[in-house]
Amino acid sequence: MSDRDRLVTSAGRTEVERVRYKEVKVEEVKSNSVTLRDEMHARANHYIKESRPYFPNEKLRTYIDCPYFLRLARILFCASFFGALVASGGSKIIPVFFLVACLLFFFIYCQHERVNQKSLPVVYKQPVLTSQRSLNAFYEVTVTELDGVALQNYQAGVGFVQLSHGKIEFQAFNRDAMKSMSDSKCHSRLMLVLFVMASAYNCYFIATY
Repeated sequence: MSDRDRLVTSAGRTEVERVRYKEVKVEEVKSNSVTLRDEMHARANHYIKESRPYFPNEKLRTYIDCPYFLRLARILFCASFFGALVASGGSKIIPVFFLVACLLFFFIYCQHERVNQKSLPVVYKQPVLTSQRSLNAFYEVTVTELDGVALQNYQAGVGFVQLSHGKIEFQAFNRDAMKSMSDSKCHSRLMLVLFVMASAYNCYFIATY
């Protein structure tokens, strides 16, 4: 965009022309490709880590996660019902074992809930582009602004020029990336509730038998 203000001085009829020009350019920045496990928490952790440079004043924690973590948590929850075997003459060690294991996963999912409340709301502040193909992409916005005065009878044609130049970098997500982070949050909260119930279930059989 340009804005020209033309002035005429009384001495020698010298024309003075004020010139303003501003250019905004947006480019996608190439990033290193990363291979991720096909699990929701692994993807969410990647997005959180990639967001850290853009929020230096925020402490963005990631989920406690490892390969087969989700599968192990689901198997443990289902197996915890075997704590009821103590009612039919089984060893009391069975519900004690499942209580300890369920409490361990309960505390892990408490850490997940902290990520849900502290990290994800900050990550969600970044823009979402529906037309974007990649799950997350990086962009660079370059702003160039020129402010000058052109003198008609000046040999070079320009009497004063001030040039300002700045860059802004940001990360953007598409809908699939946002859905992956939302699924991670919902799943963690569901498992937190389930392990509370499993712990109480085994605690009942320990206290009763």
